[in-house]
Amino acid sequence: MAPGKGSTTSGSVAPWRTPRCPHPTIGRSPTMSEESTGTEAVEYDPYAADDDSYEDGESGGTEAVQYNPFADEAEDPTGAVDHAADPGTEAVAFDPFADDDDEEELDDEEVGDIAGLLKDLGNLRDKGGSAQASKEETSERARREALSTFRSRHGTARHARPVADGMVHLPFIPPTPPSKALRDPEDAKKPGVPLPQLNPGDIVAEQYEILGVIGHGGMGWIYLAYDHFVSGRLVVLKGMQSESSKDETAAAGAEREFLAGITHPGIVKIYNFIDDERVPGGFIVMEYVGGPSLRARRNAQEGHLLPIDIAIGYILEVLPALDYLHSRGVVYNDLKPDNIIVTEDQVKLIDLGAVSGIGAFGYIYGTKGFQAPDVATHGPSVASDIYTIGRTLAALTIDLPREDGVYKPGLPSPSQEPTLRRYLSFYRLLQRATHPDPEQRFRSIEELSTQLYGVLREVIALRDGDYHPAQHSLFSPQRTTFGTKHLVFRTDQLIDGIDRTITITSDEVVDAIPTPLLDRSDVGAPMLSGFSYTEPQEALETLRQAMRTEEYEKSAEIPLGVVRAMLELGLTSQARKWLGTLSEKLGTDWRYQWYSGVTSLLLDDLASAQRHFNEVLSILPGEPAPKLALAAVDELMLQATDSHHTGLLPEKLARVVAGLGGNLSNLDNEFFAEFEAHYPDEDIWSHVTTEPELLRFHAMRLYGMVWATNPTTVSSAFGLSRQLIAESLTELAVQALDRVPQSSRHHRMAKLTTILELVSTSLTESRIRRAARRLDEIPTNEPRYLQIKIAVMSAGLEFLQSAGVESAASKNNLFEYPFTQTGLRQGLSDTLRMQARIAPSARHRYALVDMANRVRPRTWF
Repeated sequence: MAPGKGSTTSGSVAPWRTPRCPHPTIGRSPTMSEESTGTEAVEYDPYAADDDSYEDGESGGTEAVQYNPFADEAEDPTGAVDHAADPGTEAVAFDPFADDDDEEELDDEEVGDIAGLLKDLGNLRDKGGSAQASKEETSERARREALSTFRSRHGTARHARPVADGMVHLPFIPPTPPSKALRDPEDAKKPGVPLPQLNPGDIVAEQYEILGVIGHGGMGWIYLAYDHFVSGRLVVLKGMQSESSKDETAAAGAEREFLAGITHPGIVKIYNFIDDERVPGGFIVMEYVGGPSLRARRNAQEGHLLPIDIAIGYILEVLPALDYLHSRGVVYNDLKPDNIIVTEDQVKLIDLGAVSGIGAFGYIYGTKGFQAPDVATHGPSVASDIYTIGRTLAALTIDLPREDGVYKPGLPSPSQEPTLRRYLSFYRLLQRATHPDPEQRFRSIEELSTQLYGVLREVIALRDGDYHPAQHSLFSPQRTTFGTKHLVFRTDQLIDGIDRTITITSDEVVDAIPTPLLDRSDVGAPMLSGFSYTEPQEALETLRQAMRTEEYEKSAEIPLGVVRAMLELGLTSQARKWLGTLSEKLGTDWRYQWYSGVTSLLLDDLASAQRHFNEVLSILPGEPAPKLALAAVDELMLQATDSHHTGLLPEKLARVVAGLGGNLSNLDNEFFAEFEAHYPDEDIWSHVTTEPELLRFHAMRLYGMVWATNPTTVSSAFGLSRQLIAESLTELAVQALDRVPQSSRHHRMAKLTTILELVSTSLTESRIRRAARRLDEIPTNEPRYLQIKIAVMSAGLEFLQSAGVESAASKNNLFEYPFTQTGLRQGLSDTLRMQARIAPSARHRYALVDMANRVRPRTWF
């Protein structure tokens, strides 16, 4: 090709070749309304010390710097494919006037009639021209109509698209017309940047006609062009870094082969690579994605932030593309809102210029404020991509602190950011995704995705009150309940005279909380799947023998299965010792932390249990199981200090922390600054604490969060109600239990509990009458009907006596007795005698009759 015309480089792919550090700045399909933001290179030295600082400065353009990749030496094992036997695609002429073939033979009379009819139709058809001309006109008209319909419907608004198991509906975004995508170079260029080398009308490689510029990025001007070889298809031409050495040229060639082989619907398509002497390094030719970036979508919202559910929905659409890259041995490196484009019902990942091999040596490109700090010392990794995902999600949903226009590292505290204190699980997810230590982040896109689903369920439940079934949980459903019967069962003392406790125990908590599901990818999973009907002693012996075999040496489920078997046998101390031997191998595994928490709970080592369950929650912020376990441990710690019946929180905090009388974002930052000042040595958002006030704060919040997210976990409803009663918030306590659905087998118990709660604290006539009306709605064949009725009437009598009045303000009866001291004494006497008839022993029967005699009104007759 003549100089100046450009040349086309083949896009063939060598799939066995994966460069360790692809060439920088390849493949960005830019947004229509904004410039590229600060993608820069960070030099990775594998021999650098871990504590080297990462210098943060103002974000600039994408720059090319020298790197030293390791060359691949694999040969091309290509093979020929024989297509000779392929019959190929053929065209069949369509004649709208042709007759359908008839399989049945017609007699002479029918043939004559049909021939006459066809002749008449033929005359009509041929009127005004020949039959052939009519056919051609009809064919041309059909083609025009089909093309017109296609063009008119392109970009037509459609309904919002459900994603994330239907929990989120992403809006339809009409594509941006190319004319609106073009920008004036004078307005688009940055200070010190020369004007574009190419102008509208210029032809590149005798194929691409330049329409204009659509932005300026780190690698130069980005052009919009027509592809004259493919029916005027719109494409984007973006500059590529020029090579200054033989090694760089070889690396760039390998990189081009890799990029040409990327085929994922969530990633912008690479069409071609063009060399042109007017632009050093040439161009990469990419798909034109006509739509705004997530940055533009965010800025268009009120408050310049996306709702959390919408932001998570978009990120969940991008994750498969990143997972695809990771499966190919490379990382994206430069995820940010600018590089995610939304058009129609598609979400596309653009700008592949920073893609590099995992652990690549050399300069790694990224954007300050989004790039992981460990890239400079540990190199690019899946963990560094996870970091950019967390930072992108944070930038879309909260106001991150900035310095010189660049996002500062870290996250604001929930005390400073109302959104984070309202959705604390979202805060914990961002914390783990952007943890400074790459070992503490999510290990894979799949693990992150699972927790995003859980956090999304919780956000929607807390905000809208909508419940979505858990389809991605790592835990079983709650096996039974704890703390649901204690208050009602305490009234059984009227039946047998035995006093009953209303506190929860460690054993019942362990029996009730969910258990981890089996990891099917573990090598020992098939063996453990067959243990459903095996005795624990037999299972324990089998597992011990399996651990001695080389086949199961790397299994995590088998040694943890030993712990489960020991706990089922009651060998709790032995289980703790066994877990101690596994700490080095499985200490970072959330299942190890979970069973360590369960073991500590059974041994009443509540501080250790709290610490282990907190670690599980840090690893799995979207799971309700560790939240429920932590809430129960906090309540047990309050019981241990005899603080479980004491009000501990400021009233306005207690009213919102449960999520029933508002939410934590309703309180201003100044309130939490003052609240934190009471605990200078503790983080009030950490779950590891022994302060009674913080224990109550976290127990109420966690119980409320679990109950709002899943109305089948009734243990959380009863736990929340107990905490509210302790804070003298009776109405909210009743409201919590009123949400137990009628279809639940615990609905009756919840209703009986609310009756007792209404008459247990701060007695008023209104509450006593409400309790009576609630009891009237329960069938009289309820075994505890009489004892609950006695409790209500006793509360009524106590209320009148404490007020020093003979009768209530209203003249209406309480049950069938007058709401007076005399009337309620008579009612209590009658009901106690009825209760005595069903007493299990004569001794207690006499006690109830004596009680009835003491309470009955005295008369002279």
